[in-house]
Amino acid sequence: MCRAVPARVLRIEQNIAWIEAEGRESPVSLLGIDGVSMGDYVFHHAGLALARVEPEEAAAILAAYDELESLYSLDELDGEADA
Repeated sequence: MCRAVPARVLRIEQNIAWIEAEGRESPVSLLGIDGVSMGDYVFHHAGLALARVEPEEAAAILAAYDELESLYSLDELDGEADA
């Protein structure tokens, strides 16, 4: 499944933001958005920052994704038990 995910900007080098994503640093392009600073959160997908996101909103989105993933895991376990 593909999805846009919020991540914190660790540093910026020209038009590239280095973000903290899934426990590692990854580069994303900032060519489509302005006003991003170190410490900000951005939505990113496929190597592109899509929008700046407030920290509270990023935390809520990440929590919702975590909850959905845990529910999906429970459904998988239930399906295995029924088989």
